[in-house]
Amino acid sequence: MIELARNPLVELPERRDGIVFAFHMIDGQGRRLVGWDAVIDAMASPEGFVWLHLDLSVRRTREWIAQAERIPEDLRHELGASDVRTRLEQHNGFLFGVFTDMLYDIDPDLTEISTVRILGSDRLVISARRHPSRTMDRMRRALYDGLKVRGPADLVVTMLHNLAETVEMAVVELIVGLDDIEDRLLEGRKSSAREDLGAVRRFAVRLHRHLALKRRAVFQVCARPPAFFDDEDAADLRDAIEQLGAVVDDLVSAQERAKLLYEEMAAQQAEQANRNLLILSVLTAVFLPMTLVTGIFGMNVAGLPGLVSPHAFWWTMLGMGAVGVLAFFGLRRLNLF
Repeated sequence: MIELARNPLVELPERRDGIVFAFHMIDGQGRRLVGWDAVIDAMASPEGFVWLHLDLSVRRTREWIAQAERIPEDLRHELGASDVRTRLEQHNGFLFGVFTDMLYDIDPDLTEISTVRILGSDRLVISARRHPSRTMDRMRRALYDGLKVRGPADLVVTMLHNLAETVEMAVVELIVGLDDIEDRLLEGRKSSAREDLGAVRRFAVRLHRHLALKRRAVFQVCARPPAFFDDEDAADLRDAIEQLGAVVDDLVSAQERAKLLYEEMAAQQAEQANRNLLILSVLTAVFLPMTLVTGIFGMNVAGLPGLVSPHAFWWTMLGMGAVGVLAFFGLRRLNLF
């Protein structure tokens, strides 16, 4: 069997069959499997366990899941479904979960969300996604770099820790974006901050919608994990769930902060609008008496004073200016602005 190149940016040829990558884990180390025949042979082996990372957008993957005898019938549909709600459940000795991840791309901007479905048992671990997963790629790299796992439960828990860290990176990037927006608001650059704040709030809401945990169900699983979890694995599972819960709490805090920044921006805009309206009102009040003078002297009636005086225009302008000054200081004395 020919070993494929390990460049993480190379599109692996077996993806045409729906297998993004697969490993036969023996004594804590992973041996790379290529193709369904190698996977089936490894699953039949009494040694170790198999980790499959599958692409659910490929028809061959969905067909295999629908016929896989190793997967309980009630979990086959769950594994191939499109539900994105974060959850963790136990079914007849299997551990099944749906977790939020960030989309794997060359662009390091962590703003696109992916979803990973994980199924674990004593001899088989399956992770499946429809869009490239940043965390699963990190796990693959770690195995290439010599990562050792005690067993399938340890692998699942390691996945959850890495998923929490990846999402935490996205939340940290979101918080850094809020810091930058706040600085621009304090500097008075509201126009450049308004659009960015809207994008941050939309991403935060979408991420929180994916991450919302049913904590009671999750804690029940942590209290009574499947049989292939030993005491150490169960403790690590609780740590991973607590880490994910802390990320959710940080995201909620970031949402509240984004809401406060939005309210601050709205308050600044309202204050600016009120200031402009006040200026307009003052100008209107000052020019209204002057307009009255011009209206009177603009009437084309007999007996209007100054029609034959060479200095009548300048006396009229002086009168308009005096009326305007009196109106201005009258408004100031009344503390209207």
